[in-house]
Amino acid sequence: MTQKQPKVIAITGGIGSGKSLVTKLFEKWGAQTVDADILARQVVEPGTEGFNRVVKHFSDDMVLADGSLNRPLLASIIFSDPQQKKLLESLLHPLIRELWLKNLEQLKKLGAPLIAYIVPLFFESTADMKEIEKVVLISAPEETRITRIMARDLFPRNIAELRIKAQLPDSVKIPKSDFVIKNDSTLESLETQAQQVFQKLVAN
Repeated sequence: MTQKQPKVIAITGGIGSGKSLVTKLFEKWGAQTVDADILARQVVEPGTEGFNRVVKHFSDDMVLADGSLNRPLLASIIFSDPQQKKLLESLLHPLIRELWLKNLEQLKKLGAPLIAYIVPLFFESTADMKEIEKVVLISAPEETRITRIMARDLFPRNIAELRIKAQLPDSVKIPKSDFVIKNDSTLESLETQAQQVFQKLVAN
């Protein structure tokens, strides 16, 4: 009997929307997950092709005394200059995608019912992810997200607002998503919605 292939989905949502909470719930129910943010860190570890590309373009100032990447400096550059942000993405996105596809092939062998790729900028990305069968959007009110970002990352309000404005609004992403989980009330409500979505995903 042929083993059923796992459903491959994307979980997306703006900064501070609650993607991590939903991801943990999906993992609890048996999903295998891959986080694009973790892959993005892996491709710029010292000695990697991504690290070399960043340093070559942005200068040796990007290298800290311990040999690692100066992430705060890089973040300050790309969030103040959209062109530099686009250029960084063009340098690193192919490497991130390559790593994701390698992870996907390995996870398919484990027999999980669902493989979820956590991609904060799924709709902002130019990559054609044909392997993604369904998209789950986590949506939350902007003011709630600002409060979460300020508490979690210790950002002042203006920086939290800038991070949100750098991403597409939920009003653009909702019509493009297959499922929307609204993180706008209690944790119980979030879990109920997430469970309903999970069950629909694995049933089909």
